[in-house]
Amino acid sequence: MTPTTARARALRPVDRGEAGRVLADLRAQDFVFTVLETERVSDTYQRVRCAGNGFLRTHAPYPTMWVRLWFTDPTGTGAGHQRAYTLVDPDVETDTFWLEFAIHDGAAARWAQQTVPGDEIEASLYGSEPSLPDCDDVDRHLLVGDTASLPAINSLLDAVSAAPTTVVLEWVHPEDRALPVRLRAQDSLRWVRRTDNGQGLLDAVDAEIAAFVAADGAPGERTNLHAPEATCTRLFAWGACDTVTTRALTKKLRAAGLRRDCIKTLGYWLPPKEADQALAG
Repeated sequence: MTPTTARARALRPVDRGEAGRVLADLRAQDFVFTVLETERVSDTYQRVRCAGNGFLRTHAPYPTMWVRLWFTDPTGTGAGHQRAYTLVDPDVETDTFWLEFAIHDGAAARWAQQTVPGDEIEASLYGSEPSLPDCDDVDRHLLVGDTASLPAINSLLDAVSAAPTTVVLEWVHPEDRALPVRLRAQDSLRWVRRTDNGQGLLDAVDAEIAAFVAADGAPGERTNLHAPEATCTRLFAWGACDTVTTRALTKKLRAAGLRRDCIKTLGYWLPPKEADQALAG
């Protein structure tokens, strides 16, 4: 936990730039959260507990609910940027929640490691929506992600039906595999090392879907996911990885025959090349 002797810093408004102007035009709602405590889970994972200052009293939480936090560029340029984070264990009665950060070289991670109780941070709510399946007749759930989307996956594990769930998670650091995953007795977990810019994760998903198709007795009991006859209609899949991997994952799930209302995917972060292009643009 953060030492009680640390002093909180006054909130300095972030220069939101064009992204902020766009969100304002879209009527995003703005809030200020207050840091209550911090917890270092590992060298690569940090938790921060916040007070919503009325946020949860006006916005009922739901699985995978996320907010946009605004951070100032630590290099001193004054520029600000946003990053999205899932609310973990939101408590409406106390209007508090946790935020979890996968530590890497970036403004958000630096803030999470340096923040102390009493600090405040700007937040915006726009674009978040429930990710529970629209289809309620599935036999299994497949949740795919990495340490950045683990909070959302845990919120889904708390909320999905009793159908067995397979979780496929990508790890970068060996200690990532010790992070808590809220599995139930009927669920299973597969950790996959990040290789070939996410290809290892996609290969693992291939194997999981093929096993489900075979067990489900799809037409001809085919396990070739490229065959047009292969179907996988009783599986709900949710995935959130880097944007490139997520696009490939979405195509893979559709090719496997999942119904569109049983697929929910979202790119959670930009891989290096896309991040560079976004900054250049």
